[in-house]
Amino acid sequence: MRGASATLATPVDLHLHTRHSDGDEAPAELARRCVDAGLRVAAVTDHNTVAGLAAFEQAVGGRLTVIPACEVTATWRGEETHCLAYFVDPHDLRFQERIGGVHDAELGWWRTWTDRAQAIGVPLTWDDVVRHLGGHRVAYVGDYLALLLEAAHGDRRFADYTTEEYGRLVADWCRPGRPLHVEHPEKPEVVDVLSWIEEAGGVAVLAHPSTFVTGLDGSECVELLEPLREAGLAGLEVWTSWHTPADSAHLAEVCDMLGLVATAGSDYHGVRVKPWAPRPGLLPVLPADPLAVIDALHDRRPVRTSTEAGL
Repeated sequence: MRGASATLATPVDLHLHTRHSDGDEAPAELARRCVDAGLRVAAVTDHNTVAGLAAFEQAVGGRLTVIPACEVTATWRGEETHCLAYFVDPHDLRFQERIGGVHDAELGWWRTWTDRAQAIGVPLTWDDVVRHLGGHRVAYVGDYLALLLEAAHGDRRFADYTTEEYGRLVADWCRPGRPLHVEHPEKPEVVDVLSWIEEAGGVAVLAHPSTFVTGLDGSECVELLEPLREAGLAGLEVWTSWHTPADSAHLAEVCDMLGLVATAGSDYHGVRVKPWAPRPGLLPVLPADPLAVIDALHDRRPVRTSTEAGL
């Protein structure tokens, strides 16, 4: 699935990934790119981990403002969705334990998938995965499929597949009922994730939500999202490389109707993973006042007692 071409520069990027999840770059390399792009505010939002935050902040060296964050995988209305957690305390052990459980379940899924490949005669081992992708990292899905095709070189069952496009490989081999299908682990409900974020001192924003509201008018969107707002949702990611200008305009109106913060983030992973978002700070369309987004998010931070903050 391809997103919208991102060509307009903003000084605020609240959605960035490193090699601690499915990005292509180490935190220090991402920090260099952010500085070179002229960003004033950035948030590393690796999936279900805050492990890359300290290295990113150290590499930035005070040249821009870093907001502690991550992207948490959840379930909403029976489908996978993602919550961006801003201003979370990266040292909050309960929050680390909670998102770590989601991370470890997904990593275990990939290990089972690798075992399934071996079971059908593809000589792909978990040691191969660790050597190429790392042992505690949930990488980009295409990297696992590339390792599968490399291991299956010479196997006529896989001769017609390429590393350029994986859709047909997934459909033929990984869907339910196919030889490499593995049931996905249960993910936490989005309402639970909203409480995790709040308890860690953070502000919750629904990531790239256009797929959930496509075809709905404003009042229908309000009806859909109101329960999440009541449960602690503070904002929607409006300006992103996954949204067309029309998507962003529609979601900005929904934010106004619900009193939610409209945020901006490229979802940069590196040019290989997402070539339509070629560097940090590029969007298909820009918010009128990017820095005002930060103030609005900051104002939504929950008040924590000294006990809750671990003091």
